[in-house]
Amino acid sequence: MMIACVFSVNELKSQTCDLCKISSFPSVTVYQAFQTGHGMGFGIEAGNWKKDAGRFSYFFGTSLVWANNNNANTKTNELVNQTMLSFYVKGQYKITNHLYVVAAPGIVNLTNMEFQAGLRYVIPVTHLIGIGVEPAYAFGQKQLVVNANVHFALR
Repeated sequence: MMIACVFSVNELKSQTCDLCKISSFPSVTVYQAFQTGHGMGFGIEAGNWKKDAGRFSYFFGTSLVWANNNNANTKTNELVNQTMLSFYVKGQYKITNHLYVVAAPGIVNLTNMEFQAGLRYVIPVTHLIGIGVEPAYAFGQKQLVVNANVHFALR
């Protein structure tokens, strides 16, 4: 994995600057979500990634997080499968070259409003693919959320 990353970075450095001057591009992100208290899940988001045209980017997304929790009822002691389906709009503001602040208001299970805020760190693997990590805090659920992202540029 490390060897592939080193060759990818060297390939990016050797490219002409014409490839680096793209101001914005559409992108799709798939991610694995890990959430304290609920477990894990997956999600997808799409939007317009502004590279040089501005510091603000936006995305529309959805995620599904599930967990198996023991029911508090001692009579049945059954396993309850809890799922949370979220739809959100995410704004991202560029702080440095690879670090962004993100904020995502959304709706969970079509009943509860949610707001997540956090950081996103992205490392380009090629000029079309990037990987990243996104720790955030969900204020409505009062839980930490960590997303492992794979970003795809659609040019």
